[in-house]
Amino acid sequence: MRDIKIGAAQFEARDAGKAYNLARIETLTQRAVDQGAEIVSFHECCIPGYTFLQTLSRNHLAELAEPVPNGPSTKRLIELSHEYNVPLMAGLMEIDGENIYNTYVCVTPDGFLAKHRKLHAFISKFMASGNSYTTFDLLDCHMGILICYDNNIPENVRMTVLMGAEIIFMPHVTCGLPSVMPGRGLIDR
Repeated sequence: MRDIKIGAAQFEARDAGKAYNLARIETLTQRAVDQGAEIVSFHECCIPGYTFLQTLSRNHLAELAEPVPNGPSTKRLIELSHEYNVPLMAGLMEIDGENIYNTYVCVTPDGFLAKHRKLHAFISKFMASGNSYTTFDLLDCHMGILICYDNNIPENVRMTVLMGAEIIFMPHVTCGLPSVMPGRGLIDR
């Protein structure tokens, strides 16, 4: 494995503001590339926004979700990857048949490379959990993806490493989701 300069970017996504969020991805990609990044990685669900998903109906979630890799957001990421000549990784809501997933994609200037469906989806009862680990080759390294809570289960990380991952991307949204206290309901922080 060689040293790789990775640009990690998290921004305040606008809820359901895909055009705005993709514009932020473009701006931050340019900044990262200008600073020598060889890969630019964004946060979980950065394209549709995240925390507001917990209050949405299944129909509204389905309206925000897109097919992967043929949806408009993945296609836009591929265009940006090609324009800036750098692999990009970003999170979105994926629809596949009747299932909606919290998905993280990796694209390169040549096109779609990989996706990971969050194994432990909990933001909404309408979201399905993924059922497989994700590894792929990029820039002469074997890489993996685990989304947010997936990393809290040591076996997920262990399995991804056993599959050969030398680098694991672990996109999160660091925010203030309300916590639930037993017998006390929601606690806003």
